[in-house]
Amino acid sequence: MPVVATAPRNLNPRPSIGLMDSIRTTLATTAKLVRTRLDIISTELEEQREWLQNLIIFGLAGLFFISLGLVLVTMFVVTIFWETHRVAVLGAFSALYLGVGIWAIITFRNALHRRPKLFSATAEELAKDEAQLTVKR
Repeated sequence: MPVVATAPRNLNPRPSIGLMDSIRTTLATTAKLVRTRLDIISTELEEQREWLQNLIIFGLAGLFFISLGLVLVTMFVVTIFWETHRVAVLGAFSALYLGVGIWAIITFRNALHRRPKLFSATAEELAKDEAQLTVKR
């Protein structure tokens, strides 16, 4: 039997990566990065919507029931003092309600100023991306 010479086999073949493969890989990575950032943005928008919705619902419910309770308490106290000091009682309740109303408006305004910053998580992720992509010298 004749001996046939064969070329040595390369046990570690390295596929050659062409320019187009490199561009495709870069574009795929960029698309995944953009999709992740868009997911973060949509989550933050949903959180902001829910925060605002809860603020409005609880604010209106609290306002309604406290107002109803205060009207009933005022009527009760005024009827107790109807014969003696009804004007003084009405004046005191008016001052009390105005004070509480001013306090509530100030507290509401402060709550609006303390709201979470919109897109803060997205900005943090983009800052991390920028730091990783920046060439350090």
